[in-house]
Amino acid sequence: MSSTAPIPTPPASSTTSTLPAGDELRCTDADRERVIDLLKASYADGRLDQAEFDVRFDLTMKAKTYAALESITRDLVAQPTPAPAPAKPAHELLPPPTTEERLLAALAQATTWVPIVVGPAILYYTVGKRSEFVKHHAAGALNLQLTLLAVTIVTFGLGGALYGIAWVLATAFAVVALAGAPLRQPWVLPIFGRGGPYEKKRD
Repeated sequence: MSSTAPIPTPPASSTTSTLPAGDELRCTDADRERVIDLLKASYADGRLDQAEFDVRFDLTMKAKTYAALESITRDLVAQPTPAPAPAKPAHELLPPPTTEERLLAALAQATTWVPIVVGPAILYYTVGKRSEFVKHHAAGALNLQLTLLAVTIVTFGLGGALYGIAWVLATAFAVVALAGAPLRQPWVLPIFGRGGPYEKKRD
């Protein structure tokens, strides 16, 4: 016998003026039988002991309304559980960057106009200790400059032509930083900033 037998529900009524509404309606013998079936199944499953079964059986036989029957089986019927909320990216759990953080992050990106790693490195190791947002953008600028340097060395100087494109990228990245948005650069060497909250994807 199934332990998930349907619980009696009030039948739809075409009258609206004289009959009570909802659970206050009187139940039938068939409704009581369905509840007794559920009690028997719950006893067989071990969810009710003999004393509990006897008490609920007696209450079922004396029940007059749907509300009385529902209270007898409320803890025996599985209730739907809400689906867990999707996990947010780690950076969304941080407070939004301040105006100062945005300006410093944009400055870190703008240092690529003069490709010397000193500028973003200073911001990464100083301001980055107290601002994950600045650290994130300074790491992006460092990774971009080191990637350009590596390409230039590997191509015996031919990669230097990419610096013209880097100036355009630096401008665009600085605008992103001023807007207070994170920046993903999967095409650069991930040397700095790995594992930070702005690098973690949504689960």
